[in-house]
Order: sequence, then C-alpha cells, then structure tokens
Amino acid sequence: MLRTLEGFLAVFDAALIRVWQLGPADSCPSCAMREECPARTRCLHLEASVGVSSRLDGPFRRFPIGARRVGRAFAERRTLIVHRDLELLGLADSLWLERHRIGGFAAIPLVRAGHCIGVMAVFSRRPLGRIDARALHDASQQVAAALPRGTANDSHPPAVPLRSLAEIEREAIEQTLAATGWRVSGPRGAAGILGLKPTTLHSRMRKLGVRRPAR
Repeated sequence: MLRTLEGFLAVFDAALIRVWQLGPADSCPSCAMREECPARTRCLHLEASVGVSSRLDGPFRRFPIGARRVGRAFAERRTLIVHRDLELLGLADSLWLERHRIGGFAAIPLVRAGHCIGVMAVFSRRPLGRIDARALHDASQQVAAALPRGTANDSHPPAVPLRSLAEIEREAIEQTLAATGWRVSGPRGAAGILGLKPTTLHSRMRKLGVRRPAR
C-alpha cells in the first residue's frame, strides 16, 4: 500500500498523505483526542503516512469517529475538501502548513464491499478542484482494496472494478468540455469549472490525448 500512496503524492501534488483504518478503541487513557470521542468503543487507527512524514505516532495516531474533517468523512461517508482557513481544521499547526505550502486538504472515506473501513487524508500544495474529487474517489478505492482485512464489517472482496487515475481524469475533462461546447477558457470555460488554469488544462489534454471530436 505504501508504494500506491507514494504514487499519489505526485498526482495530487501532496506534501503528506495519511490513511486511518477502523479499529477498537484501544488507547483511550493515553489518546490525545479522547475528549472528542464520546463512545470510546471504536476509532480510526493511523496505518500509513507518506510524504514529509512517515511517523505513525503523535497526537493523530487515533482519530475519533465524527471528529474534525477526518472523523466526519468516515461518519458521513463523503469526501470533504477544504481550500481555505486550513489552520482552523485542527489537523496541523499554521507553521507546518506554511512550511510545506499546503493549499488544499481532502478527507476521503475508504469504502470496501459497501462498508466504510477507514479514511485517507491528502495535504496538497495546491487547491483541490472538481477534477481532483473524481481522482480522489478512484484513489480511495485502490487504497481500500490494499488495506488489510480484519474489521467486523469487512469480510467481502471489493465489488467495484478499479480504473486508473488517468482514465478518471480523462473522463472528467471530456465530460466538462462537452458540456461547455469545448470552450477551455473564459467565465464559462471548462478550466474554470475544473478549477484549473487554461494552460494547465491544455497541458493535461495533450498528456491524456484529449481531442475535440470531428464534426
């Protein structure tokens, strides 16, 4: 799984990617976040960390379900993306965010066989847009498939076939361009909708072989 996560660092221009998996509440007396965990029966265990830190200890080695963005992504089973006021998330101090030029954050639930089994968090050096949301979803499926089995709700193989990030990205670009009449720039252009600069979108189109269909 670590090699998979390391590949996503470049895809999302990430300084840090972390993965938590559902497990028993085994460290309540010493947990730095115990006051945010009312039930104290299950919590999220930090299983992997790649990028600027590979440490699995520290204040976020256990994460309460429902707490802050990471715990909320698990409880609500939806991806949470933040572009501003990152210092208010309670996931890193402002000096760390500034030192690593963090410009966007995403917490993505990890779902396998219909059950939420964990959360992946991405600290990106750029804002994460709509096109990234599709790629993050696909990445989360690959990470969920790679996590070890062992939770009570985790006894079946993944039900959804995996696709490459390039396929997801190409599909998102083509669908957006089709909806805008293949207009790239401008207030109603595909670049603005996807949260990209026109030059960046042109570059990705060339890289992915995206061409306007012949009339």
